[in-house]
Amino acid sequence: MTLKKLTALLLCALMLTPSFAACSEKGTNDPADPASGTAQTSELTPDAPETEAPEEEVLTCSVPEDVKLGGQSVRTLHFSDQQTFNINVEELTGELLNDAVLNSNQKVMDDLDCVFVHNENGGIEPNKLTNAFKAGDDIYEIVYGTQWKVAPIVSQHIFANLNEKEDNYIDYEKPWWYLNYIREAQADDSHTYFLAGDASPDVFRRSSMMILNTDLLANIGGDLNGIYETILNGEWTFDKLSDIVRGLYIDSNGDGKADVNDTFGFASWTRSDVDHFMIDCGVRGCSRDEEGVPYITFNNPTTVKFVETLVDFLWNNPGSYYVEGIPTFEMMENNRALFLCEKFSRLDMIRDVQTDFTIVPVPKLDDTIASYGSLTHDDAVILCIPVVSTNVKTSTAVLEKLGYYYFYDVMPQYYDVILKNKYRRDSSDAASQIIDLIHDSMTTDFAYIYNYGMSNMMLSLRDLIGVTKSTDFASSYKKSEKIYNKVFDKLLNSIREGD
Repeated sequence: MTLKKLTALLLCALMLTPSFAACSEKGTNDPADPASGTAQTSELTPDAPETEAPEEEVLTCSVPEDVKLGGQSVRTLHFSDQQTFNINVEELTGELLNDAVLNSNQKVMDDLDCVFVHNENGGIEPNKLTNAFKAGDDIYEIVYGTQWKVAPIVSQHIFANLNEKEDNYIDYEKPWWYLNYIREAQADDSHTYFLAGDASPDVFRRSSMMILNTDLLANIGGDLNGIYETILNGEWTFDKLSDIVRGLYIDSNGDGKADVNDTFGFASWTRSDVDHFMIDCGVRGCSRDEEGVPYITFNNPTTVKFVETLVDFLWNNPGSYYVEGIPTFEMMENNRALFLCEKFSRLDMIRDVQTDFTIVPVPKLDDTIASYGSLTHDDAVILCIPVVSTNVKTSTAVLEKLGYYYFYDVMPQYYDVILKNKYRRDSSDAASQIIDLIHDSMTTDFAYIYNYGMSNMMLSLRDLIGVTKSTDFASSYKKSEKIYNKVFDKLLNSIREGD
């Protein structure tokens, strides 16, 4: 199936769900899994026939076995910051994720008879990439680029279009590609410049969730199983989170004022939490027409209600504490914070804390929102190929092989071993199901991906909510509406004019 045909199906799917992750391959058809849509039973009836569990389908890589690159160097450029997990690992260290990546990289090189040459970008600024493009230098085959830096420069026609090319080995039907992200990054069904999938582990690692301090919850007599049940029943809404948070404020140091040394139901250290609440609650900056072309719909009742809800939550709820830069992990470790809004990648920083915690999704705005969301943050590392590269076919073969091996060898190590066992403190089935639920709820929005090419339309809520504490979204939006429309039209037309 071609990507063009798939986009027609995906457009229908996007009308029903905001997620872009494929359904989990980790047993979601288990009758005990509420998400499976199968009625739960306590035991088999006496005369029920015994059935064997179906064998799990073993997928194959679409790159033909006879594709060999003759020892060719495959040059990659890696954008990175202090939290990025790059695939350019050089030696075995005993760390599960590191070693799984190294072994998978070697399998790709062995299969294709090639050698990876990793180049560090030296940060997240795209200067090396743009300079190479301007000079016409074919020096990188594959780019691992930070979303908020590489997405806006697509308008410079700097990346190869990977849509329906005969020399393209990317198999968009395979589960190691996050099709709805790829679709959401498209300006139409003829232009595909960015890929997201298991070949870049940080796409999932940068997705959002909430940390729930189960030690503190037990101390205040909270009902963890009740929260789990609410979540799995699809009833975890902002009102329910707000009610729990509202019930927890303790003036721990007795100074009569709320500060970092007190105990709160929710604590936040960064305005970027607004991004995750916004998208995960169901707010979208764009919709799509019948041909799949995006158009701005940010100013709508859902956005208005969200702004009112989050302002009330952050500034009028006595259990919430939001101050830029506060040490929220330290607060949690010392049982002074019940909920934090976080990304999976930041669990690396607290894997050794003694406080017990569990993972829950960001709540829906209300019960009119169909499903949970888990926003891939704008610092996620996505994949692209420079248009000046003469080896697009080679690059797509490498990326397809990477996706295949990472799907089977890397992501299970991170997802099942590290995340579900090494980091997670709650071994219950419900806690495991909730991680699956969050994984399968990964989401994004065209306007969020290209925000920095759209005059920061989506991030305008950071200041409106986090600084001015205003609920007047309509007036705020109206002041910039003409600018948003102008830059959006320019961006969209520019992307669609590319080859």
